[in-house]
Amino acid sequence: MQGMTQSNPENIPDLSLIASSTQDEHEKEALIQTIQSLSLELQQTLVIDNLLHIFCEKVAALIPCDSVAYENSVKDISWQSGETAQHLCQYELTLNDESLGSVCCTRSHPFSAHDLQVIEWLVAILIYPVRNALLYLEALSSALKDGLTGAGNRMAYDEAISREMDKALRNNQKMALLIIDIDHFKNFNDNYGHATGDKVLAAVCKEMQKTLRRSDLLFRYGGEEFAVILSPSDSHLAEQIAERLRQSIANLRLGQGKEKLSITISLGAAEIKQKDTPEKIFKRADKALYSAKNNGRNQVGIAA
Repeated sequence: MQGMTQSNPENIPDLSLIASSTQDEHEKEALIQTIQSLSLELQQTLVIDNLLHIFCEKVAALIPCDSVAYENSVKDISWQSGETAQHLCQYELTLNDESLGSVCCTRSHPFSAHDLQVIEWLVAILIYPVRNALLYLEALSSALKDGLTGAGNRMAYDEAISREMDKALRNNQKMALLIIDIDHFKNFNDNYGHATGDKVLAAVCKEMQKTLRRSDLLFRYGGEEFAVILSPSDSHLAEQIAERLRQSIANLRLGQGKEKLSITISLGAAEIKQKDTPEKIFKRADKALYSAKNNGRNQVGIAA
């Protein structure tokens, strides 16, 4: 087992140093070509998965590995190709003292000093493309988030509902949708101002995020309306989760000067059906929501 090595762009050698690392002409030529082609190919994509796939193929072409993995705990990114073996070498990617994650290669027999040197060169080439891919990912994430609440926005919902429904229908899995509306939200804006209305939206979203499961996806659909994709979930579990959300918001108190504002929500739930579409499941959940509101608010409606 080899330990952690720190890799940065300064580790990238010039071609003369690469050429002098081996006496075998065929190996020397293959090494130089791989370094050159890898550098070029990594500049062609900003998608982190594609980037790592290209890197994995190039590493394996020179240094046989059972697995190549990338881990970035700060960005919550984990990627691996192959099965982890006994012997490993691991490299921390850094740029201007900033960690960009780590790369770990494993195989069943130890890596030689030459193997480690070559992998280190390849990892060094990966640093700037990974930095660019992470910046791109951050920009995409910002574009799909609601600026006020931090929940996914309408664009993110549209992408997620199609993806999650396709997956559920393809794998014959259960899935449900909640549509949520803050009761009498207009009163907060009219009586206390829009700044207080914004606080209500942010507080409700934060409380729902604390109450939902890690697998559930929360979105601000528009105005004071939210959507939650529950996967996996049938209508019975959806009702239980919706009721937990309703209770947690009903127990919430928001400070407003000397007052403590009470907030309630109404919810509609619908379970996915065969041959369903995003429009159909939303319509059923929305109808259940309006049934809950018409029946007095602060309650859960379940679609037939």
